[in-house]
Formats: sequence, C-alpha cells, structure tokens
Amino acid sequence: MIALFSCSQTLLEPLKRTLQIASVLGRDFSLALLEAVAPADLDIRRHLADLVRGDLLREKDLFPEVRYSFSHVLTQQVAYQGLLVKSRADLHGRAATALERLYEDRADEVLDELAEHWARSADRPRAVESLLRAGDRAAALYAYHEAEAYFGRALEALGPEHQPGRRQAVLERLGDAAFARGGLGEARSRWSESLALVEAAADRRRAADLHRKLGAAAWAAGDREASLAHLERGLAALGEDESLELARLCQELGRIHFRLGRHDLAVDWAQRALALGERLAAPDVVSHAYNTLGVALARAGDLEGGAAQVSRSLETALAGQLGSVACRAYTNLAVMYSPLDHGRSAAFCREGLALAQKIGDLLQQPWLYCALAGGHCTVAGDYDEGVKAAEAAVELDRRLGQLNHLPIPLIILAQIYQCRGDYPRSGRYYEEALAVAESVGEPQLLCPCYEGLATLAVEQGDEAEADRWLEKSRHTQETTGWTSDTFLLLPFLC
Repeated sequence: MIALFSCSQTLLEPLKRTLQIASVLGRDFSLALLEAVAPADLDIRRHLADLVRGDLLREKDLFPEVRYSFSHVLTQQVAYQGLLVKSRADLHGRAATALERLYEDRADEVLDELAEHWARSADRPRAVESLLRAGDRAAALYAYHEAEAYFGRALEALGPEHQPGRRQAVLERLGDAAFARGGLGEARSRWSESLALVEAAADRRRAADLHRKLGAAAWAAGDREASLAHLERGLAALGEDESLELARLCQELGRIHFRLGRHDLAVDWAQRALALGERLAAPDVVSHAYNTLGVALARAGDLEGGAAQVSRSLETALAGQLGSVACRAYTNLAVMYSPLDHGRSAAFCREGLALAQKIGDLLQQPWLYCALAGGHCTVAGDYDEGVKAAEAAVELDRRLGQLNHLPIPLIILAQIYQCRGDYPRSGRYYEEALAVAESVGEPQLLCPCYEGLATLAVEQGDEAEADRWLEKSRHTQETTGWTSDTFLLLPFLC
C-alpha cells in the first residue's frame, strides 16, 4: 500500500477512497455493489485496475458476476479502520440499500450480508428487522447457535429505548433457539423475561403461549411443580378463548399427564387438543395429540391401536416438516414395535435418531439412544452396544440438565449390569436413577427403580429388603393410578 500511494497526490486520494469503500463490503465483493455504493466522481473500474496491479486487490470471479477480493485480510482491516465511525455507518447503510435494490427479487440470497450491513449502520429499526430475519432463517435451517447470535445482536440493537413489544419478540426468539438446541436454563430465563413484558402489556394469548413453553422446559428440567403451575396459569390467562394457544396448551397438558400416569386426564386433554387442532388446521397440535392418544392406548394394553395412532402422528409431522414432533413419534414407535416387529422397531429408531441429529434436537436424542439400547439388549443380545447407547444418553441428559429423562438410561444401565450379575454396579445405577426420579415424581420412572431394587434384593437373598421396595412400588401405583403391568412390554414412552 505504501509503494502504491507514493504516486502523485491526485492519484493517492481517489484510490484510497475506493479501497476504503471496498473494505466496508467485506473481504470479497462484487463490482456491481461497489459501483452502487461509491460516489459518482470515482472512476471505480480504473481504480480497481490500479489496485490489482498494486497487489492490494485480486480479481476473483468473472461469472456470474465480476467479483474482487482483498489480497490480504490485513489490507482490508487497515483500510476499514482508516474510516471515521460515522463514515463507516453511512457506507454500511448505503451498502444495505444497494443490496436490497440489486437483489430485489432474491433478497434471501444476501440475507446475511444485509443483516451485517444494517447492523453496522445507524438505522436501528432496519438493523433489528434484518437481524431477526437472518436469525429466523438460521433457526429454520436448524443452525440454532447462529440464530441465537443474530437474535442477541438484535436485542443489543434495540438499545436502551423502551420498546417492550419488539423486545418481547426478540427475547422469545432467543428462548426458542436456546430450547431447540437443548439450553433449558437459557430458554427459561429468556422466556421469563419475555413473559414479564407480555403480562405488563396484558397480551393474554402471548402470555399463555409463553407459559406453555416455560411449562415444557420446566418439565424437561425435572421441575414438575413449576411445569404444572405454568400450564395452569396459561389456561387461566386464556379463559374461554378457543385459540391456537389453547390447543397447544391442551396437547402439552395431555403429554405431561400421561407422563404422570394420569391416563384418563391425558386422553381427555389430548382429545380436546385434537378437536381444536383439526378445527384450527394446526398440524403440530394434531400430531402431538395423536401421539399422546397412542401412548395412552398402548400403556392401557392396546398395543396395536396405540401404534396406529402414533403412526398417524408421524405421518402428520413428516407432512408438516415438524422435525421434533416426528422424533417423538419415532421414539414411541421404536418402543411399541419392539415386541411386534423387531425389524420395524430398529428402523424407526435409526430414522428417528438420524432426523434428531440432522435437526439438532438434543432433547429427543437421549430417548432414541435409549430405544436403541433396548433393541441391542432385548433383541440382539448385544449388551456392550446397549451400554454405549445408554451411556450416550446419560452424557447428553446430564449436559442438558434434562432430569425428566436421565433416570431412564440409568435404569437401563442398572438392568444390563444386573443381567451380567454385577449387582453392586447395578444397585448404584438404580439408586442414582431413583434419587432423580423421586425429585421428578413420575411413576414411569419410580416403579422400575423400586422393582429393580427389589429383584436385586431377591437375587442377593434379602427378602425383607425386596418386600420394602415392592411396597413402595405398590403404593406409587395405588396413589397415582399408574400400573406397571405393561412396563416389561413397553418400558418407556414419551
């Protein structure tokens, strides 16, 4: 750069201005965009040729459009830093405006560039709008960390001004992205901030939907009381408003009451959700409702009827491109078909796990790992592979803080080591699972721990200890209405 600018002063300043404008556009840029941003008094093509000869820029592409790039990233940085802050902001705004004009019919192709330029401009409203659009697209592509980064910058761009409506929407999106990647704590925090703004604005529907989301996150974290409280507050916020928000609350209540062993309540809520979901054309509600009805039927002993309902759930979810809902259905079908058709069970498990990994659904992956572990142990008799799958589930559950699932892989590990005759290790896994299950209070988790510890006691000749654990199991079943009659056939359903 020093050698190039040792020419006459009349050449020095225009070349410098061209290089600085180009630096705002990025490491590489199109000729069309540079010409659209640069003032009319600059001979852009001549200056570019001089800058290429000086090895400051390089011709990069000729087709489908002419593009240049900086020869060294340091050159771009020095040129960019030489601009005044206000000049940078003005040029970024001009670049964004030019991009919108040049890509008027295909703005999605340059959405990230638009977001970057508007974010660095002085136009805060456009910055927030473009960052949200970029974040929404990243979330739709399952790039949740990238989405959170965009949403976080949008929150910063709002500044200290009081914009509760827009701030609420950004906070909710941050919570959605965090939950989708398994960040339960971050999701609950963001949604709680959003809820405070919504309640201050007396927006009943948004408040109800946020209570539903908070209820789902609290349940996944093993906080049963908080989960049920949020769901009840959501219902209270809506009153008699038969809306999409109510339909989603009904399906969530159905799912959680099933997990609590309250099958009649689960069916009632799921049927209400299904009727509302069909009337409102809400495929996510319809799919979840079929799923809950299916697992309730299966747990009551109608395995084929239950599998048929969950199959309808899967079809609805796949048709609507509802990845996480489909993963739930895949999990339940893998478990249900295990005693009916081992091949189909394994196929459901593989397809579900592949989908969960593709879309980054970390919360559902432990369920699928456990279904895989069950298949390895009960069908193939391959305990080593079963241990690997269960341990993968344990690692994920612990990392995510997903306490409502953590007991399941621990129970599976306890059962595997019990079958191998390693009673001390088996007992440790049962006790660890029980400690978490008692904090969650879910009979589907408690009874297998009690009964597993009872069989361990029998195998070690301690009948009094076995009776003590069996009495705990009987008491849990009597007080919750849950029965373990079908548990050996269908260990864990969600």
